[in-house]
Parts: sequence; structure tokens; C-alpha cells
Amino acid sequence: MARLKKKTMNHDFDALLEQIDREAREEGPHAVAELQALQVKYRMLNQLIEGRRALHLTQKELAEKAGLGQAEVSKIERGRKSPTLDTYSRLAAALGLEVPRLARRRPRGKAA
Repeated sequence: MARLKKKTMNHDFDALLEQIDREAREEGPHAVAELQALQVKYRMLNQLIEGRRALHLTQKELAEKAGLGQAEVSKIERGRKSPTLDTYSRLAAALGLEVPRLARRRPRGKAA
């Protein structure tokens, strides 16, 4: 029974995501860009949460390692606060996460 319910939930969620994507495309390039920005944001937040859990850290322990307050980490993980690039970098470094390609330095002599 639980397996059937999970399949149904996954199908419903996938259908919802498809609907959101379709509606954004219908609204135009600006809506698509907004949706893509949200997708990146939530993928990054999910990586932070998964990284913290994989290391068996509490929010308080992660906050201490990153030089932040526990309440700030909680708000970020719940999507109530968008971290600045500095805050995201501190959290990622505290978790040993790889720096996103966008933030990596280009080798000298390479064109953009």
C-alpha cells in the first residue's frame, strides 16, 4: 500500500512540475527565466540540506562551522530566507561541497 501511495505521489508531483513548466513557457521567456532561477535556488538549498545530513551535523553545528547563527541556517533550509552568495559559500565550504562551476576561476588565456 505504501509503495502504491508513493508512486501516486511521485506521479502527481511530476505532473505538477510539468504543468508549472508548461505555464512558464506559455507566459514567455521572462517566466521561463524566473522558473529556472527558482530551480537553481532550490537545487542549491537541497544540496546544503543533503550535505549537512550526510555529515550528521545539526543546524547548530553547521552554523558554528560556517560562522552563522542557527536561526539563519534554519530559515535558509526552510526557504524562508535566500542566502547571499557569501553565506552560501560559507555553508558550502563548511560542508566540503564543490564550488559551483560559475564561481570557479577560469584558467588564464581561456576566453569566456
